[in-house]
Amino acid sequence: MKSSSKQLSIIIVILSVFILGMPTAQAATFKDVSYQYWAYKDIEFVAEHKVIRGFGDGHFRPGLDITRKDAAVMMTRALDLYTLEGEPTPVEDLLPTSPGYAEIMIVLENDWLSLDEGHFNPDKPLTRDEMSKMLATAYQYEGKGNSSFTDVPIEDPYYHYIDAIANEEVTTGYNDGSFRPKEKVTRAQFSAFLYRVYQKPVAYEVRNGGELIAVIPNVDDAIELALDYPEGTVHPQSNKFVEYPQTIAAADKTNLKSGALIYNGFKEIEKFTPEFFQNYLKTKPVNGVQQDMFDTFIILGLRYNENSDQFVDGPTNRANYEDWKTYIERTFNSDGAIKNLNTAAGQANRKVDVYVAIPYPKRNEPIINLNGNEVGRDVYARYDLASWYVKEVMQRFESGKYDNLNFKGFYWLSETVRTVDDEVIISSISSILKKNDKFFIYSPHATSTNFYKWKNYGFDAAFLQPNAFRASIVDKEERLHRAFLNAQIYGTGITIEIDSYHTDKAEQGVEAFDLYMDMSKRYGLDEKGMMFYQGTNMVERMATFDHPVYKRWYEQLTGTFFNKAAIE
Repeated sequence: MKSSSKQLSIIIVILSVFILGMPTAQAATFKDVSYQYWAYKDIEFVAEHKVIRGFGDGHFRPGLDITRKDAAVMMTRALDLYTLEGEPTPVEDLLPTSPGYAEIMIVLENDWLSLDEGHFNPDKPLTRDEMSKMLATAYQYEGKGNSSFTDVPIEDPYYHYIDAIANEEVTTGYNDGSFRPKEKVTRAQFSAFLYRVYQKPVAYEVRNGGELIAVIPNVDDAIELALDYPEGTVHPQSNKFVEYPQTIAAADKTNLKSGALIYNGFKEIEKFTPEFFQNYLKTKPVNGVQQDMFDTFIILGLRYNENSDQFVDGPTNRANYEDWKTYIERTFNSDGAIKNLNTAAGQANRKVDVYVAIPYPKRNEPIINLNGNEVGRDVYARYDLASWYVKEVMQRFESGKYDNLNFKGFYWLSETVRTVDDEVIISSISSILKKNDKFFIYSPHATSTNFYKWKNYGFDAAFLQPNAFRASIVDKEERLHRAFLNAQIYGTGITIEIDSYHTDKAEQGVEAFDLYMDMSKRYGLDEKGMMFYQGTNMVERMATFDHPVYKRWYEQLTGTFFNKAAIE
């Protein structure tokens, strides 16, 4: 394992920079802002777009207080406002020849900043409360009255503005619960605030059946309005610096159209048959026409032993090399998913894409190798386990000669990325897969940590889970709108979800499945980017059980994604 650990040491140095968003091949723009500086990416962003500039000596001086004049200049640049609409505001401490005069007049006309007894005080440092007014007013942010900073009472004249930027997550305040409204704003801090503003849509378009209804600045308000329309959808409006697509899975490199998650762990599906997979490969005939179904199959096992221990990021994961090896054998044996899917695909005259899940390498205790030796629990030991597994699976596919399967790559089993070590392992595995012309995909849950950075980690596609399918969820439609909106913003696909309902419980899942199918049509998920979570075998049940709810679900699923032409 020494050579692979040495390679990972090099990878960690490179990827620790890459993961944090710092392009290693590109030199820093300013002499005094290295890639290690906390606001590096923020400063680079605003400098790239010429909102804020450095000094003639090549320095940025990030810790220097930003003046009210400089803030005015930067904000007008950011919003492309260069023309005064009305008459200049009389100001006692400014002349038309004063530096920044035109920009300050625009700021005053739009009420971004206020005068103090007729004075603008252009060289006075900008304070945090003044900054909140600038951002809230300029970008039309509205608060909800929910912020409770310890040093900003509701009667504070700036509370409305501070509450607004907090509601938009432009600021979170300090760890002690304070906002520190009179604290001066540095050039680095102002850059960070502007960066956050431009890392999300400038507004949200609400449409009904494709027709524009309204443009709403706040995402919650936009979703609330969309709920009032039978075909309501919410779409991100591009800002000056970031363009957002209006379709799902825009950043998907794999071109996956419809994928089925197939569980093959202990106490999931014990034995597979070609007949099982035939229900996923071809629809039942409609008007004499039979259509192909899923084009991609993701093979994964959550439970790895008879105790139902799981390959997850948690205390139930005690899996070592032997457990991972047993899972490989389970996947490729005669009763396993791969062999039987290959047979079924051949019978259906199809060739389908396949991904195999990479279990989560545990981090709560030392890993034991195949020789029975402890090899550690650090990032090196965990990476060695994952990379060994990847190579074993690739060898199995190469030697198996599965003529009806196109082995596309791997699926990261964990549904979130929470630690720097995990970021390094994922990015390192991605580099291995790219060398072998394989893809790496991921299905983060709705509240997954840092899911928006999925491309930085090296994934080639991601499929966001709305997590709106359980009967106990009361805001299903709102959750689905938010997930489909985020899928547009971050370029992901969507995971359609349904539990493995027994016949006597099926009615509990009707409301959610109706919404999932409806939203899929509204947002165009039927064209690309659909992953299907189905408990363990819900599609098979839909296709084979004589039950009215199951039959309805089957017609909805196939009619939405596979049988459209036949039905029309």
